[in-house]
Amino acid sequence: MRYADDFVVVCPSHVKAEEALTVVSQILAELALSLSSEKTRITTYGKGYTFLGFKMSSRSRRMREKSERKFRDKIRELTTRSYNLEAEVIEKLNQVIRGTAGYFAPRWFTGRSAFRDLDAWVRRRVRCMKFKRYRLHDNRRLRNKDIQRLGLLSLEGFCCPRDTAQATLMSKNVSWTPHGRVHSVQTERKARASSRAGVAGGQQEA
Repeated sequence: MRYADDFVVVCPSHVKAEEALTVVSQILAELALSLSSEKTRITTYGKGYTFLGFKMSSRSRRMREKSERKFRDKIRELTTRSYNLEAEVIEKLNQVIRGTAGYFAPRWFTGRSAFRDLDAWVRRRVRCMKFKRYRLHDNRRLRNKDIQRLGLLSLEGFCCPRDTAQATLMSKNVSWTPHGRVHSVQTERKARASSRAGVAGGQQEA
């Protein structure tokens, strides 16, 4: 049997994080489980850590590179140039865009610029699919507003306004550490994505 879960334990200091790591290891040992040495580490919120597809730090909370690559791979599968640009393709693209934004764009998300770049890349893929080639001149033949009329959604369109996002980050409901002084241990466990630093590691048993 194999177990794999993600979790983060938040600690006020490096010493407390080491103590938490020891306690977690002992508890898992009693259950005949162990932390994954590859996925478990002590870090600070300033340096950041990856958690459930996100790259979390005191500076930003955005998609990690691996998550972006997975998104691009899905879009590539749907926008092969040998296919015709039909309504069904737009619908399938929207499913991928809606699902990705629905997960990666909570109120505390700070990757709007990354979403904007991905949106531009998706539109370029659509143009290549339409004209069976890639030329900058095609940007004028099929403008952004024309693509929007086709019904294509955008990742950035799911982001909340900048002022709202900032207000949420500074509210009591969201962890915010300007100086990155929260120490943590990182491990893999299924849990709700959190913007705080903490213990994050993986437990597994063959």
